[in-house]
Order: sequence, then structure tokens, then C-alpha cells
Amino acid sequence: MFIFICFTPSSFAYDLPRQGDERGVFVEMLKTPDCVQFSCFTAHPGATRGGHYHHTKSEKFLVIKGSARFCFRHIVTNETFQMVTSGECPQVVETVPGWAHDITNVGEDEMVVMLWANENFDSQKPDTIPMKVTL
Repeated sequence: MFIFICFTPSSFAYDLPRQGDERGVFVEMLKTPDCVQFSCFTAHPGATRGGHYHHTKSEKFLVIKGSARFCFRHIVTNETFQMVTSGECPQVVETVPGWAHDITNVGEDEMVVMLWANENFDSQKPDTIPMKVTL
């Protein structure tokens, strides 16, 4: 059995909201009803994004282009950790609840990063708590 889905060429593409500031651009590509979100963002050389922690949200980052330094701070013990990754050697960096995190572009060019989150952002009940991570 064949199922034909009717699309017109005008529905092959659609615009997405783009949020930008002095650090770069953030775009949410896909949100599903069952709490999964895919996004991408850019960061200019020296720019830092993040500086927060989550109680329930986990995130996976993949640097596609450029070089990134990820810094982490445990919200209870203040234990710290950092790592550097780049688009030259694809590596998933995961954040977990209870660890504040930030990501800094340590390269000379724009950094491009893909981001997956296990739950959607809810502006009525945000799970993004600001916390400095600087080591």
C-alpha cells in the first residue's frame, strides 16, 4: 500500500525565529510535543554562552565549526571541570542537572554548535538558573 502525502513546493521550506545579540545567533530548529528540542547557535571569537544550570534538563552539544571550551561547576560542591573540543574532532559534550555550564569560543573564527535538549523550554516554568561558571 502506498500513502501519498500532498505537499506543494511552497511548503518545502519555512522560516524560523532567529534571536541574536553581541555573542551570536540562536535558532530553535525543532520542538516536539514529547519534550525534545533541537537548536543551533553561533558564537563570535571570545564570546561565552550559558552560565546557568538546570534541575531537570540535560543537553548534548556538538561543535560543528570552530573551537570551544566547556566549563562546568557543580552547584553544591563547587567542583569544576573544563574541556576543549572542536569541529575538527566531532565530540558530544553533555550537560546534566546540577552542573552549571558555559561554552566559550576559543577559536579565531565564528563557532557553530548543534544542541539537543531532553525537554522544551517553558517560559512559565523555566529550568534555567543563572550561575557563574568561571574557573
